[in-house]
Amino acid sequence: MGFNFTKQGTAMLFETPEVLEKNTKHQEGSQKGTCPICGMGCFVEAKVENGIPIRIKADHSSPHPADCPRAGQAKTYHNHPDRLNHPLKRVGKRGEGKWQQISWEQALDEIAAQLGQIRDNHGPEAVQTLGGSFKGPGDAACWRWGNLFGTPNMMHQGKNCGSAEFLAEWSVYGTIGVLGYNPVAGVTKTAIFWGGNPPVPGGIAAEKAIKAARKAGTKIIVIDPRRSEAAELADIWLRIRPGADGALAYGFLNVIINEGIYDKEFVEKWCLGFDELKEAVKDYTPPRVAELTWIPAEQIVEVARYYANNKPGNISFGLGTVELGNATNATVFGKAYLRAITGNLDLIGGQLLDDMPEFIQYRQELKWDTLLNHPLRTRDNVGANRWPVAGVRGMKTFREAMSKLNPLGPGPAFYMMCTAPSAVWSAIIDQDPYPIKAVITQGTNSMVALANSRRVYQALTSPNLELHVVMDHWMTPQAQLADYVLPATDGLERANLGGMWGFGNVTSAAMPTVKPQFERRDDYQLWRELGNRLGQQGQWPDTLEGWFDKLLEPSKITFAELASRDMPWLFPEPPQEKRYEKTGFATFSGKVELSSSLMQKLGYPGILPCEEPGWSPVRTPELFKEFPLVMTAGASSPFYYRSQHKQLDKMRRQHPKAFASIHPETAASLGIQDGDAVWVETPMGRVRQWAKLNDTLHPGVVHADGLWWYPEQEAYEPNLSGVWESNINSIIPDDKDFASFAGDNHLRAHICRIVRA
Repeated sequence: MGFNFTKQGTAMLFETPEVLEKNTKHQEGSQKGTCPICGMGCFVEAKVENGIPIRIKADHSSPHPADCPRAGQAKTYHNHPDRLNHPLKRVGKRGEGKWQQISWEQALDEIAAQLGQIRDNHGPEAVQTLGGSFKGPGDAACWRWGNLFGTPNMMHQGKNCGSAEFLAEWSVYGTIGVLGYNPVAGVTKTAIFWGGNPPVPGGIAAEKAIKAARKAGTKIIVIDPRRSEAAELADIWLRIRPGADGALAYGFLNVIINEGIYDKEFVEKWCLGFDELKEAVKDYTPPRVAELTWIPAEQIVEVARYYANNKPGNISFGLGTVELGNATNATVFGKAYLRAITGNLDLIGGQLLDDMPEFIQYRQELKWDTLLNHPLRTRDNVGANRWPVAGVRGMKTFREAMSKLNPLGPGPAFYMMCTAPSAVWSAIIDQDPYPIKAVITQGTNSMVALANSRRVYQALTSPNLELHVVMDHWMTPQAQLADYVLPATDGLERANLGGMWGFGNVTSAAMPTVKPQFERRDDYQLWRELGNRLGQQGQWPDTLEGWFDKLLEPSKITFAELASRDMPWLFPEPPQEKRYEKTGFATFSGKVELSSSLMQKLGYPGILPCEEPGWSPVRTPELFKEFPLVMTAGASSPFYYRSQHKQLDKMRRQHPKAFASIHPETAASLGIQDGDAVWVETPMGRVRQWAKLNDTLHPGVVHADGLWWYPEQEAYEPNLSGVWESNINSIIPDDKDFASFAGDNHLRAHICRIVRA
């Protein structure tokens, strides 16, 4: 996520700038850079011989050291023999595995020619980009290219990450407050970690921050179906039924409103729609919510009272609350309402409101204005008719609402503009609402990461798709189906500028640790070279570092100057609390809109109803008789980052295959023992995983590992490196009726049954 500093403490970076200035000296002879393992941009020190890193360790002089278990495999990752190293062109059928090694120039010329022809024949909207997990500046360059090209059809992993939560917060109070979510020791009174587990992937630093806050008096509350690493650190753990989070949020609101323990002064002065909210939550009494959530009513009341009465308090972002499909709606809006009516908005130690810092011109350089007014673009993205909040129309509406305070609109606008996944596949397969003819995949594996993997496969192998380009580090199942495969640099081989995600209020700089090996290129060069071949000449600095200079112009410092500092970070001024008292909120009314006028302008209700997931014990009770377990899936692993790193032997020894965690009593009733192969079955089909007994789960809940494929298995059709064996997303639907208000996939909280394989 983004990183936010306060004078008193930090969110995900855990020392103050003054302390860091004293301690930021790296070992003589070592080279400082960023870890290649995931997109967090954590700092490492590397010893390099003959252009090859021979030892890499966390840089503990940095405010953000790479100290998770994965980072220890950075050298192996960089030097791995299975890395992609040369451009490849398909010469057989898609998925057949027949390739011709070609030059970069040939690849770029041919790809650009096909993109130009598709634009001429079908419009720029016929090109779709798919992006991954924020590995460096490639995402930002991709969005810049797409905006200049004229396509609103761009998507990356953020669609199923922050999209719904960010959109909810923008709709209610005009900015986001979820990012500064770790408690500030000695300041925060209440910290609720809801559907998130900061120690994974946040590592030792996140764990230390939580422990320090608790020692200083913060009450730590964790809401999670699993007894996660964060739950182990908590004062209170609420073991919720997967998918009942919206009911819990409305239950908290019911208690706080009915007991009159909300911040009456703030609500009266700064909130609109309070009566409508009171009406919306009136039926979510503690006894009813206890029945829906499987949490005792007394715990629900205890947590609601404590949060309301002990400020400042914060409620975290949590991936587990934004992947619930239509059950996401009341969850993310409910969290926003809770922050607002308790008066916790824009408080240090509470929910500080976030915006882009003035020292980086991110929004300007991504060229959103160009897309909104592009002369060749005549249509919104392919999902905008169904989910108008997530598209060009939505962005224009948000800009209108924010115009007085923030005329450029939201910082991480890509979260808003992300195309709904199910709409992408329909546009390819069914040509509805119009055809998508080209896909450029950059560092993502949609066949594993998104719902209904079989439909993703159908789209990527469709004869309607004229061009599919993949740029990656590995020959993933998705790359195996491509027309062109291009080798990307990793974090050690390229320059990096933190803050490229469009949110967070600090930035950092790191020069490459080593030169790119073989023919690997950084993602920026892909977009620059395609842009220059497609009419974007003069829009792209020659180098990635040159673009970083452009981004940093407001800071009056070059990228090289920043990267050469002992502490290569830029920090904002310490924030002031309650800035809204001078400016108001960035909404149409200038106030917190509990019933959102923006949502109403886009055709939604002002307050979204609280719904159950598409399949659930409550919504589909007859189906639940056949599939009598509630399944959550895809919790973060300390050894993998989403679908990545299955090639790394040390990680595989720790977590060798996909596990289905199940309560011992439930397993015994099914004749299943620890380690047995089992079938995890949903109404869509079944996959094989291996039983792992866990007595902290509710007996009616299963956790299935998500995002699995097996790189060691046979590649290409029909096996595609084991993509169908354990991939839980292949038996999860992408039905449009199951999606959130933003079109996000429903990846968690389904029903299933477990049988011995």
